[in-house]
Amino acid sequence: MLLLCAMVITLVLTLPRLVLVLYIRFSQDGAVYNLGNAGNGFVFKLVLTFLIAVLCLFINTWRFRLILNPFRFDMSRFYQRVIVNFAIFMVLRSATIGFNRNASGFAVTEKFQDFLFTITLAFEVIVCMLVAEIYMLMKSNQEMNIRNKALEKATVESTFEVLKNQVNPHFLFNSLNTINAMIGSTNDAARAFVSNMSDVYRYVLNSVNKNLVTLAEEMEVMSAYTGMLRQRHGAALQVEIKMDETFNDCLVPPMSLQILLENAVKHNIVSNRQPLIVTIEAKDNILTVSNPLQEKKTKAPGTGTGLYNLNQRYWYLCKRGIEISRQDSVFKVNLPLLTWKDVNFDTKIYQRGFQSV
Repeated sequence: MLLLCAMVITLVLTLPRLVLVLYIRFSQDGAVYNLGNAGNGFVFKLVLTFLIAVLCLFINTWRFRLILNPFRFDMSRFYQRVIVNFAIFMVLRSATIGFNRNASGFAVTEKFQDFLFTITLAFEVIVCMLVAEIYMLMKSNQEMNIRNKALEKATVESTFEVLKNQVNPHFLFNSLNTINAMIGSTNDAARAFVSNMSDVYRYVLNSVNKNLVTLAEEMEVMSAYTGMLRQRHGAALQVEIKMDETFNDCLVPPMSLQILLENAVKHNIVSNRQPLIVTIEAKDNILTVSNPLQEKKTKAPGTGTGLYNLNQRYWYLCKRGIEISRQDSVFKVNLPLLTWKDVNFDTKIYQRGFQSV
């Protein structure tokens, strides 16, 4: 693409010179000028213009960073690109102005040749800079569209995985058995279970078109989901929450905590002899979910996409992934707590309204 742009810039800038050469060639005054030198000058100008265009386009699209304390140079900043382009112009003018005089082929003064070459070179550098800016904007927009599509795909897959895990026959069978067992002892417990189950389903359906929710919203459905699990496992499952209200407005992908809690229960022993303690802690804009490693001898069936999809959603949202660690017999997952400033895409596109269920 850059080479094609360089060719177009070269043709546009050398076209007037080509017209002049052809005019002299077919005019009666053509004998006054050295057509051989004029032709050679045109070829030289063509090659030189193309090489300069390639160089300028490459440098203006190269977003490198150079840090030499205390100096910091960053080509992603516009004013620093302007300085670099001015330096390129001065170097190229000094290096090629002599060759331009020798290859002119026209009976004009050196001062006029130097002036014309300087104006043409400056115009070429400016044009290359503008073309590079347009190219980078188009490239950035294309990359954003790709990220947005990938985010939509990851969100849909994650939502589908949550729904599938919630609605699969195994889950419904266990839920119905739990309800059936509780109805025999107390209707209040059964109603509480059904209420929590309804809250979780309602949250899942409402969050289908939302890529971010507040931590307060996530903790609310987390409480309902924890209530369901506790009615199944009793005191064998304990969830400790260590956070204050200052984190309530932070943002996370919906169903993040449900995925992590479900993952902990699925892969670890939960019994009265060996209770599972899951800790949820917010600190330094990081939400940490941890549990002791007490893995089941027989691994629970699963697709293994829950943590992967959650990591992909974070990556496309803020170019940061989740952190997973196993240290001192503790499994720990760190989730970044986000603000709208951290998000890479247009919130108008992704934070859509939703219909209440």
